[in-house]
Amino acid sequence: KVDRSFTSKQYRSYTSAGVIDVSALFKSDTLVYNQIQECYSNSGVTILMQAEGMEKEFMADCIKSLQKSTEKTLDEKKVSGFCSCQLTMVKEKRLTDAQMEDLSNPNSLLFYEMMSTCGNPFSDKDDIDNSWSEKATNDIKGPAIDTIKVITLNGMTYVRMKTGSMVLFWLLDTGAADLLINKDMETTLKSEGVLTSNNYLGTGVYEMANGMIDTCRKYRMNNIRIGDYSIDNIVVAVTDKGKKIIAGKSLLNKFSNWILDNKQNNLVLKR
Repeated sequence: KVDRSFTSKQYRSYTSAGVIDVSALFKSDTLVYNQIQECYSNSGVTILMQAEGMEKEFMADCIKSLQKSTEKTLDEKKVSGFCSCQLTMVKEKRLTDAQMEDLSNPNSLLFYEMMSTCGNPFSDKDDIDNSWSEKATNDIKGPAIDTIKVITLNGMTYVRMKTGSMVLFWLLDTGAADLLINKDMETTLKSEGVLTSNNYLGTGVYEMANGMIDTCRKYRMNNIRIGDYSIDNIVVAVTDKGKKIIAGKSLLNKFSNWILDNKQNNLVLKR
């Protein structure tokens, strides 16, 4: 677009210390500037070009976009790390604008690849890592392997667990992150000294299965009993909006291996 559009005199007039102010040069000719903008916007790779040629602008736009998408204050270091990782991923995969739009779809392949590669910029600073690791076995007391009977009702699986003095059936939900309890349970566990100000983690925002957003109180809890196991260092969220209690994936992730045997109605856990 710029080939033969400017004279040597024009180039010299926008040159200082051997550097041409290309942006100012382009803007000096409205016709050329509009042609360049149209070429850029119609390229389909505007984000890739920004990533390759204007890294500071890419990072600033990424950080601003993340902060606008939530009401809570984000961890600057975590957000910066995520955007830097995204920048690298855009350049390495040479992602188009159409592909980048997939990031707004929380069910898309690119969204999950980005989140699994770059981490979750919206997680709280004090979140416990719920992924399995060798050190997770330190939070488990009990046998090497245990088989626990479960109950299936209306296609949903329930498992018996003990917290404090309460032995209850919990909905086993591998799509949920933490354990979810109701306000009545919180009151009982507080009266028993299981939940105290010392293990209170503040509040967290959770998206429920029906799409509802709930702000829950969070605690770090020990001695949760399931089968012959006692498990420590589990995040428990308290909801004021329902009675259902849920055993999320963070509980299962303490174990190196788990199997849900639908035929025998057994949950097999292995340290």
